[in-house]
Amino acid sequence: MQFGMCNFLFAVVLLSFGLGAHGKSLTINDQSGKPLQYVVVSVAASTTPAPEPAIMDQVERRFDPKVLTVPVGTSVSFPNSDNIRHHVYSFSPTKPFEIKLYSGSTVAPVEFDKSGIVALGCNIHDQMIGYIYVFENARAFITSENGTVDIPGDAESVTLWHPELDIVQSKRETVALDTSKTSETLTLTLNAAIPVEHEKKSRTFGSKKFGSE
Repeated sequence: MQFGMCNFLFAVVLLSFGLGAHGKSLTINDQSGKPLQYVVVSVAASTTPAPEPAIMDQVERRFDPKVLTVPVGTSVSFPNSDNIRHHVYSFSPTKPFEIKLYSGSTVAPVEFDKSGIVALGCNIHDQMIGYIYVFENARAFITSENGTVDIPGDAESVTLWHPELDIVQSKRETVALDTSKTSETLTLTLNAAIPVEHEKKSRTFGSKKFGSE
């Protein structure tokens, strides 16, 4: 019995070492040392994960999640869980689209067939801002509220993106990593000039104003 318990504990120790060897913990702070949530951490890969259906919900007049990562080819549903109607749109070159005033979850999903960053808005509620990060030949992870994220331990570098990294929202930063370490802390300098909310503007989509029939 004692021998069996020793074997069990030995196996647990080996498993723990195995997990440590194959994983790396990153902490990402801004230039003031504050932990950064919603940093997309991308690790290059030879393949792209098979796309699976994803959801960008609308809850309490906000996009949920604020940042969604999906591989190229993913179909994203935009259910409206609020008791008011929303009008979702994007001007981003990666995927310009609009879903006119609606409620519930009856609208068709939108396929994101090109890699890049898609900024989302609501034509009715200017405070609603969300992002879809579409990746290819990579694995993408998002930092938690305390600025941490786990990535593959053999990653030699990562590409970082955050909504407030730069006014040009396609900008990303690539950072080299020390593969001998199981944890690292990185600093990402944000552009403080980026407004927290969109300035209210007249919005058009092609030749029509959003909301027109």
